Amino acid sequence: MKKIVNTEKETEELAMQFSKSMQLPLIVGFIGDLGAGKTTFIRKLIKTYKNDEVIKSPTFGLVEEYNYNSIDILHADLYRIKKEEKNYFDFNSYYNKRSLFLIEWIENDSKLLKNSDILINIMISDNQEKRFYDFKGNTVKGKNLIKNMQI
Repeated sequence: MKKIVNTEKETEELAMQFSKSMQLPLIVGFIGDLGAGKTTFIRKLIKTYKNDEVIKSPTFGLVEEYNYNSIDILHADLYRIKKEEKNYFDFNSYYNKRSLFLIEWIENDSKLLKNSDILINIMISDNQEKRFYDFKGNTVKGKNLIKNMQI
């Protein structure tokens, strides 16, 4: 599924639509160049659970965790991870039936990439004003999420 986003408000609406269509647990991988909007989308998504949440970028700490009544969110940024680096973090210890993993630069870990339910590739338009979102379901759960977003 492809979507074009022109404004931050549209990004917020897309994140809300995504949130309403999810079935947990879910592993979401984000791909895109620096500045494409991966963290922006994730911030908007997390704010659908707590609007005044301060969301830090996990670039230097690797992982940020957010726990709410019905969901446990793990936001990871693998930008600094070398491709196929091992033992940098134990994601399995955080996985449960309420888990939502939001993983930027997921392509740096082939195991996570292979096990992701959905991949979101975000591209920037030539004039830097628009964002092109390409949602790809890798599992039945991911494909159902996309189908539910199109309804």
